[in-house]
Amino acid sequence: MEYELLFFASLANENKIDSIKKDVTEILESLDGKLSGVFSDIGKRKLAYPIKHNTHAFFSFVRFELDERQNIPEMNKRLGLYDKIMRHIIVRADEIGKPVISQEIKFEEKKIEKRVREIAKKPKLEAKPVETKPKAALSDLDEKLSEILEETPE
Repeated sequence: MEYELLFFASLANENKIDSIKKDVTEILESLDGKLSGVFSDIGKRKLAYPIKHNTHAFFSFVRFELDERQNIPEMNKRLGLYDKIMRHIIVRADEIGKPVISQEIKFEEKKIEKRVREIAKKPKLEAKPVETKPKAALSDLDEKLSEILEETPE
């Protein structure tokens, strides 16, 4: 199966990048893997957040073939122990470029779609007319107010 390895090293190791690539190749070959192509250097890039006080790093990637899937954890372990590489990631080559959607998101989308269909099926309720009381005339209000004010408390 074909995989792709992306790694980055600190700028202090930039001049040693060829020896790092050689060491990565040796790790791969020790696990019965082989390179599919040559290393592609992305170059210096700013990191999203500082890692070990480094704000920039040198990025490189390569595609390789590895027959046994159980060798990937071993390769991850060996690359993790290799002190000249700050971080690395291995992905299946056929997964590159596919949109990443979580199963949970798909589940939530299906729940929302189901709820929308349920609401659309329900019969629409018609509004009941509101009963309104006739408003009192202004003259009637004045008379009542006069009555209340003329009454004297005992």
